[in-house]
Amino acid sequence: MTNRRDMLALGALGGTALLALLAQRPAARAADDCAAAASAQAVGTALLDKYVAAVNAHDTTSFPEIHTESYIQHSGRSPSGLAAQIENFRRIFASMPDLRMRVEDRIIAGDRVVARNSYSATHTQTVRGIPPTGKPFSFRTIDIWRVENGKFAEHWDLTDTVEVLNKLRAD
Repeated sequence: MTNRRDMLALGALGGTALLALLAQRPAARAADDCAAAASAQAVGTALLDKYVAAVNAHDTTSFPEIHTESYIQHSGRSPSGLAAQIENFRRIFASMPDLRMRVEDRIIAGDRVVARNSYSATHTQTVRGIPPTGKPFSFRTIDIWRVENGKFAEHWDLTDTVEVLNKLRAD
């Protein structure tokens, strides 16, 4: 009954005043949504940039600022957890000492960061049983992270492993 009375009182203000009052609520919500989206965009951008800088510097010391302790790795190529990610990247850096990462495209929406990346390195170490050739090679990935409290909390990716192995085996 209270809502009905309020609507009748608002109706007495006239159609224009009623529409103006009703329009304020969605506009306020839209402004809040825009601010939240801008904040998520800024957090996602900064996080991805920090990750790329760490990978290109071959430095895992910033990983605790980038990944949650309970980081979930869905790729199946390495275990989950912050410690596992640090160890995984130490292994990657040892096997590809000049590895470089470049973000080709990024999409940041809500709590998701999506990046299409390219990596380049020189085949100077044995990789998956393939002896070093000294040749440069590259590969691409598509990575999706879920952000939680300003850190990467989950990760899914697509890597064309066959492409990489074929490049390394090619004469």
